[in-house]
Amino acid sequence: MTEAAEAKPEDVEFLRAKLRELKVQARDELEILRRDRDQMREYKNIRDDHNKEVRSLIESVKAEREARDKINKDISEAKDRRTAIHAQLKSVYDEIRELRSNLVGSPSTDQRRMMRRVEELEWRQQTDQLTRDEELSIVEEIAKIEAKLVKIGQEKEKQDRISELRRLARKLKEEASDAHEKVIEFSEQSQIHHQEVVRIRPQLEEYKKSADTAHKNFVEWLKKVKDGEAKLKDLRTQIEEIQGKLRKFTVEKRDIERQEIRDQQKAQERERAEEAVEKLQSGKRLTFDEFILAQRQVTDDKKKKPKKRSKKSEDAELTEESELTDEITNEAANIEESSDNIEDE
Repeated sequence: MTEAAEAKPEDVEFLRAKLRELKVQARDELEILRRDRDQMREYKNIRDDHNKEVRSLIESVKAEREARDKINKDISEAKDRRTAIHAQLKSVYDEIRELRSNLVGSPSTDQRRMMRRVEELEWRQQTDQLTRDEELSIVEEIAKIEAKLVKIGQEKEKQDRISELRRLARKLKEEASDAHEKVIEFSEQSQIHHQEVVRIRPQLEEYKKSADTAHKNFVEWLKKVKDGEAKLKDLRTQIEEIQGKLRKFTVEKRDIERQEIRDQQKAQERERAEEAVEKLQSGKRLTFDEFILAQRQVTDDKKKKPKKRSKKSEDAELTEESELTDEITNEAANIEESSDNIEDE
């Protein structure tokens, strides 16, 4: 017998009760799994949104730092230029101080005074009657004055150089002032970008911390989801196993019932056939259906007989079979005649 045939009704009822229990448990686990998935997706969305904000803020900080660094480079260049101008300006002032320290007096005043004295002496030479000593004295004085005028001419060159250096110093001061203004302007711009970085950094840290927390929660709920999926898969396996057993039991039970019905029908048909054969052998009148049954029964009995038999048995069977065949033939003729009479009527 098969497993289904051997199964007791109480075993089947136990399987059905277990199946109902597992289905209820599976529905509960599925509901829990859905809630866990929703919670997991919520933390995932929070994490992704905050990571997006983190990336955006990082890009903003990067842009602000790049702008600040570019401005700081401009500040450095302006400071270098200002330092170079100050060094050049110091050199100019040093030269001016050196020239001033070597000046004898006011070149323009002394030169005019000495020139008038030379003119007076030359006029005296031309107009006065001078002694030899007076003439020599005038010549010597003119020579001394002219020597001083040469020196005064050198002082004039120094004064001109000082004036030139002063003009250069004023120009350098203006350039140094412009460079300093650039340093201040660039510093203010750099400070704006620096303050923006300072302002963004706390937001960035807050979003990073929030994203990390959301990711941690996501991982925890992901583990719950995986555990729930494993439980649900195990329950489904058990359900399918029990359903398979019940289906197998139902199919085999139906097959057994069908076979029993077929066996019962065959037994009834065999019984009717044997009755038809008895009626035929006793010479009773047969219906067409009974005739067919009797003929089929005789044919089946012939097929079931053993092949090796004695000559006497074979002759007896042939004789019996011949007689039975004759009876069937006669009966068939009687049935045909009855049918013709029914048609005529």
